[in-house]
Amino acid sequence: MGRKKPDPAKQANWTPSDKRFMELAFAEARKVKGTTLPNPPVGAVVVKAGKVLGKGGTRPAGQAHAEIVALEKAGSKSAGASLYVTLEPCSHHGRTPPCVDAVIGAGIRKVYIAIQDDNPLVGGEGIRLLRKAGIEVRVGLMEAEAAPFYEGFFHRVTYGRPQIILKIAQSLDGRINAGPGVETAITGEASRAWVHKLRSRVDAVIITGRTLRVDDPALTPRLVKGPVPEAVVLSRNGPYPEQAALFSEGRAARTVVLGESGEGLPPWVEHVPLRPTGDKADVLAALSALFDTRGYHSVLIEGGRDLWSLFLNSGKWDRLYILTAPKILPKGDKWDAGLDQDWGNSLKFRNLTPFGSDFLTEFGRAESNG
Repeated sequence: MGRKKPDPAKQANWTPSDKRFMELAFAEARKVKGTTLPNPPVGAVVVKAGKVLGKGGTRPAGQAHAEIVALEKAGSKSAGASLYVTLEPCSHHGRTPPCVDAVIGAGIRKVYIAIQDDNPLVGGEGIRLLRKAGIEVRVGLMEAEAAPFYEGFFHRVTYGRPQIILKIAQSLDGRINAGPGVETAITGEASRAWVHKLRSRVDAVIITGRTLRVDDPALTPRLVKGPVPEAVVLSRNGPYPEQAALFSEGRAARTVVLGESGEGLPPWVEHVPLRPTGDKADVLAALSALFDTRGYHSVLIEGGRDLWSLFLNSGKWDRLYILTAPKILPKGDKWDAGLDQDWGNSLKFRNLTPFGSDFLTEFGRAESNG
């Protein structure tokens, strides 16, 4: 992405009240994350004389955006008030009218925006129209928090597809388990908490049927208490374990199985047919179609090895996170066993971060993300 990093000096120019009200707006945005696709999850708060008059988050696609929800709750008291919003208000007609028109019509005096929208249909136009109407607009309040929160959305509107993130946990000798088919805890608690935070930021987490059967993952961010992403299981064949955590009727987000057969799946688990060709290009095409149907902004590939190889060999990925634990597992499976010889030519090192006794290595793609 070409967005500049937030300027730390700018972040010091806001009052404690400003930060508190924007934090309330982000709380509203987090509440609706995963329910607004393909729209971004936005939060808004209307404030006058230090008192919150209305707040809310974007409703499902085709319904009111966050600004409208907050303004409707505030009613006529919005005149002369300030609006805190996590993303630049839209200025174009989509399924709903432009939010800037409602903000101007409500008589709002000041608008605080966490981050400008990268969507080419907006891209600063909302800010320009608000200022043209005589409204004071300040941009960048909590931008450091907004940038990662909207990274996936900005990626989709820029490149026309979701941001693809891969996460791999390995031992020092590059193994992902103690032996074939053996469920193995590789990393420590600090690393797991980081992974859970990552899950809370994406729209969907994808695993293979083998990972489902061996590890029975819940794929929730329970260690950080964030939004639960949808789960996608790529599985050519059953049988599917009846008591799998992902098949729980009470799961907070949808589970989708992309496979040849849906036999044996609970009725609340969605089955998307997969053609039985065995062709990797067909699998990638089916996943891409699913991503577009769902309108995902960001997708996390958690495992297993065949799935990592599918994306890394094809070059259809954007961020690679490798967590390494100080263990030796000589009988385990190598995580990179299915990779092409030249797969690493596009790797671009980004960062190295310690997590307790583990460490995280972050890579991006050297070429364009398009």
